[in-house]
Amino acid sequence: MSFPVVLLLVFGFVFPCLAADQQPAAASRLQHALHLADLDNWADAGPDFAAAEKMFLATGDQRNALYARLGVIRSNSGQHPLPETAAELAKDLSSNSILLADKQLRMFCLIVKGDIDGEFDSRAMREDWQEVAALARDLGDVKWQYRALAQLGIAAFYDGDLETARKNVGGALAEATKNGDAGAQIRYLTAMGTGLVQSRLFDQALPYFENVSKIAAATPDAGFPFNANEEKVTALIGLHRLDAAQRIDDDIMARAQQGNRLSHEAVALDLDAQIADSRGNREDSLALFERLIALAQAQGFTRELATGQSELSDLFRQRGDLEKAEQFARLAADSTQASGDVWFVPERLKTLAEVEVRQGKYAEADNTYDRASAFVDSLVGNYSSVLAKTAVITASSEIYTEHFSLVAQHLHEVPKAYSIVEQVRGRILADLLMSGSTRSSGAAGTEKAIAGLRIELMSPTPPREVQRVREQIFMTEQARWVTPDISILKARSHDTIGIPQVQQSLSPTTALLEYVVAYPQSYCLVITRSHARIVELPARQRIDTLTAAFLNAVKAKQSGEIEGRRLYQALLQPIPEATEKENLIVVPDGRLHLIPFDALVDGDGKYVVDSHSVTYAPSATGFVLLTKQERRARTFSHTLFAVGGVSYPGGELKQAALTRGYDPDNLTDLPASADEVETAESTVHGQSDTILLGPAATESAFKRADLAHYRYIHLAVHGFASNVDPDRSALLLRSDPAHGEDGFLQASEIVQMRFNADMVVLSACDTALGPVEGEEGIAALSRAFLLAGARSVVSTLWSIDDTFSSFLMKRFYGDLAKGAPPGIALATAKREMLRRYGQSAPPYYWAAFIIEGAAGPGVAAPVRK
Repeated sequence: MSFPVVLLLVFGFVFPCLAADQQPAAASRLQHALHLADLDNWADAGPDFAAAEKMFLATGDQRNALYARLGVIRSNSGQHPLPETAAELAKDLSSNSILLADKQLRMFCLIVKGDIDGEFDSRAMREDWQEVAALARDLGDVKWQYRALAQLGIAAFYDGDLETARKNVGGALAEATKNGDAGAQIRYLTAMGTGLVQSRLFDQALPYFENVSKIAAATPDAGFPFNANEEKVTALIGLHRLDAAQRIDDDIMARAQQGNRLSHEAVALDLDAQIADSRGNREDSLALFERLIALAQAQGFTRELATGQSELSDLFRQRGDLEKAEQFARLAADSTQASGDVWFVPERLKTLAEVEVRQGKYAEADNTYDRASAFVDSLVGNYSSVLAKTAVITASSEIYTEHFSLVAQHLHEVPKAYSIVEQVRGRILADLLMSGSTRSSGAAGTEKAIAGLRIELMSPTPPREVQRVREQIFMTEQARWVTPDISILKARSHDTIGIPQVQQSLSPTTALLEYVVAYPQSYCLVITRSHARIVELPARQRIDTLTAAFLNAVKAKQSGEIEGRRLYQALLQPIPEATEKENLIVVPDGRLHLIPFDALVDGDGKYVVDSHSVTYAPSATGFVLLTKQERRARTFSHTLFAVGGVSYPGGELKQAALTRGYDPDNLTDLPASADEVETAESTVHGQSDTILLGPAATESAFKRADLAHYRYIHLAVHGFASNVDPDRSALLLRSDPAHGEDGFLQASEIVQMRFNADMVVLSACDTALGPVEGEEGIAALSRAFLLAGARSVVSTLWSIDDTFSSFLMKRFYGDLAKGAPPGIALATAKREMLRRYGQSAPPYYWAAFIIEGAAGPGVAAPVRK
């Protein structure tokens, strides 16, 4: 059976008896048009739909003429005002006798209307696709059941329901892939990539658009994937790859104008204006946005209209015309709410608040930021999955940073400033600790399938086959959208821990320093047992410059004395409490996640670690909750689970690492790691300790262990950090192909496990690194262990030296066993290393180790059973 005939059966065509010379021609044109439409290539389908309509009308076939006319409407939808076209279709659906009687034809009409409504009215779009789903079930049409499910997911995205969007679109993509449905794959991979772009996860979005291009290129008649390329340009602008963005946008504009695709021409104008603005060409950008607004108003492109109004507001603000800036900001916020795009409302309100601040309307701006925050909080609170919460927080972080700055600088209300930043900072961990979580059995199956595919890459494989398996891995990974690795049990509004509760959790010798890195001023919220206040610090640009210089010096194995002193002067010297208190709890922001505060150099030329212990926390709320858990009475049937002495066979393992996107250059054996593990075991010895050394240190053995009943977990292995996709950050153990494990213990697998440990030590490279996800913090391997239940995690900020690491860990466990809190024990171990090695131990060798979470009670002398 040919593909066009299959399409006819899918759409349920029943052709009347036509004249012999007209039947094949009409049918053929309609078949070809539907084939193109099925691939989401409506533009190229237009001429065939138009020709078929004329032929069917000439023979009096009203039913199939209506089919073809609906195709013409959809193909030319960008050439006419969308609200008018949608209203015309709504009238037909309620009054046309054929559409009322013919379920198949009615479903096609609703598909057309659903696509058009999706451009400007999410409520009507949802109603359209709900009826499509019902009709598809009645007709037994499996394809349009899952396609309708995905479209309802996109409507949910516009409504701000990211979790439903993720599940629906991910489920439809899985069905489309299974059924070889190229058109649906193109559309829903684009939708997934778009979600990541809106979350500002630009690097993670690009592979989706690249896969769309591959599918479209391999599928005859698929046409040019406008939507995917438009979103790809947005991602490239976000990554400041402006030349690449301009080349693609020029191509989009040329194709849109050639095909009279006005909606895509509007998007191309918007992108062109954004590129011009990013290059500093303000006048060109202004002219382009004005053209966009005129086109959007004429055609009823509500979303493009709101975008243009918002961007014009920014341009007028830059020019100092604040009256016009406020006017367009309000118009943009109103247009966005009118279109039903709840997801975009907070960003539009943020733009309005920024203009109000510039005009000195601080109370009005405070109220506007509160409105934006309320939208964001309702979105985050309604989601249970980590992915959904992270996406919203990452996209909305600047709202909270700017609001904090307003309140700190102009309203001087410390409790309110605190509540603003704590509303989102470290939100996922805080919600999990307050509400609990569930692990998906489906997620475990997904990770198993991915591991099996990676095992395939470990054997000698031709390049073409390697590419095939990689693409299969990518598609399998999309199941994570349907079966999230971890979900928060309660979806509810977030309750922050108040300043008084934080103060009660602090000892008299402790200060909590919560940083807000912003422009034009940064801040530190200082909380001690007796008071709370806000300290002004240098602007983000200055702090980022000093941070980069310090890290460059430290990673070059220099003393970093000059750079460390300058950074100390910026971050700690303005805060007297940082000198007065012996123990510092640091809640970092932005690039401050990447630096060890204890390696900064004070006014006396000494490292901070000489006089202070430093512990890190994702938020003040997270610190209090972790500390409360640490203080609860718990029993452990085992003391230590440790892994080390793993042999890393050269060529095979390096190839495996390379095929997974990791850097294999430093993948050598760690001979001192076995000694490190044995030292830890002898120090905190218990009768039922578990030590996995050498060949026994497999990923499957680690996963099979009863990890929730161990007090301490120590992993002295290689680690990889992914700055693009945090789920791919991994610890490297031995592979176990017989049990379907490839040896790469990824973050996506760790969060599905159950830990109850007082402390997890990740004596591996880069385990505290990952992409910074706005106010949610850094997506590192250490966070995966905290999400899985660990109270505190020792991790590393860069590659570590095997020998020095072993020395440090020996001293650390020695002090821990004497009863020192983990933060104190780590600081003491670093001081001992400095005393032992002096200038031979610059910060590179000891400062990489940091501790995050509860730095609560230390270890009592072990009780032998």
